[in-house]
Amino acid sequence: MIVFIEPHQRLRHTVALNQYFSLRKKVFCDKLKWVEAKPSGLEHDDFDDIYNLYTLNIDDISGEVTGGVRLMPTTGPTLMHSVWADMLPDPDDFRSPNIWEATRFCVETQASRKQSFANRITLALTLAVMDFARANGISHIIAVCESKFFDMTTAYGDNAEIIDRRIDDKGTEICCGLWSAETDRGNLAWAKQFIGGAEPVIVQKVA
Repeated sequence: MIVFIEPHQRLRHTVALNQYFSLRKKVFCDKLKWVEAKPSGLEHDDFDDIYNLYTLNIDDISGEVTGGVRLMPTTGPTLMHSVWADMLPDPDDFRSPNIWEATRFCVETQASRKQSFANRITLALTLAVMDFARANGISHIIAVCESKFFDMTTAYGDNAEIIDRRIDDKGTEICCGLWSAETDRGNLAWAKQFIGGAEPVIVQKVA
């Protein structure tokens, strides 16, 4: 089940968000070692305190969060324009109300091992992001991820334009990629009948 959480709904979804922050700790602190965990044992940064939209996948049976992604408009502060700015040929070209940044995309690997070859959690989250973009007039999604994530989504028909790639200081190959929301949503239409999905939330325009 896909759940969209807007800023004014965070208190209502405290349990789910803490599960998402815990999952982020497993991926971005323990595995990738990109950041350090908070004393609480969660992965949480300054961008969680400002405007963003969380898209979570919640298991229909257990009620546990099995994956999630954070979306932010590039008209405001983003990881792309701070931590990863040197991966952009001209950072100003990637600031627009029509471009949103996807960050902290993570999936519970224990849950994903139970899925078929097409990882349903990753697929459901990717399609939800594209549905959200289409519903809100967002033309592109930009992100920095492990290169294998781009390989996986390409196999689904979700093709990103690779802007830059490199090996990070932990030895992980990463890419900066840009997805065309409308094109890639169409390429993923085949999956809708298998994974369903919530109706995308319509957000207020942000500066």
